[in-house]
Amino acid sequence: MQLVSADANLREKVVHQLRIEIVSGEMPPGTVCSVPSLARTLGISTTPIREALLQLTSDGLLQPMRNRGFRVVDPSLDELRGIFEVRTQLEASAFRKLVRAGADDLSELQVLADAIAQSVDTGDVPRYLAADRAFHAELLALAGNEVLTDIVLRLRDRMRLYGIRSPHGLARQKSSVPEHYRIIDVIKQGLEDEAEALMTGHIMAWEPIFTEAIALRSARPA
Repeated sequence: MQLVSADANLREKVVHQLRIEIVSGEMPPGTVCSVPSLARTLGISTTPIREALLQLTSDGLLQPMRNRGFRVVDPSLDELRGIFEVRTQLEASAFRKLVRAGADDLSELQVLADAIAQSVDTGDVPRYLAADRAFHAELLALAGNEVLTDIVLRLRDRMRLYGIRSPHGLARQKSSVPEHYRIIDVIKQGLEDEAEALMTGHIMAWEPIFTEAIALRSARPA
């Protein structure tokens, strides 16, 4: 049982690391990931590597290549816009319901909002991405719908956050900091009428940054 738990823990670490590299564009479309190569690079066994790559394939970030490994999928503008639209509708609606119902313990959200602020202060983009994902996951968990949580997080994990390190992307990270604290305040004060518009604006402010970056990437000569 300990060996299984260790492999599962390693798998999650590999999934987390590769997901950030893929969605941020550090691992660009077309990159081939092989189990043996990653095992050597990371210094771990092939089992958690293989399981991690299969998980990322299930999430829509990789596609298997016969006898070659896995390839990073190239997203389209239409796909990204569709993901933004669906994710925004689902998460904004869930947030409004959460504000209406209220929540007793917002301490984890506060910790994560602080982590987001600290990551912006230090310029730590991977930490920002991890803390922001955890913040939204906690919001969805507080809303109490496990199916919705799974759907929204899968949609989020299929997004490509190209442009996250651009001047506009860095500026947006900074401007998002007070929004996370405002989200907490809206829950505390039960401001249901403000909830949906706040969450919609919070998510959709990223859409032009990411779509512009993908359009520029697509326009480059092969």
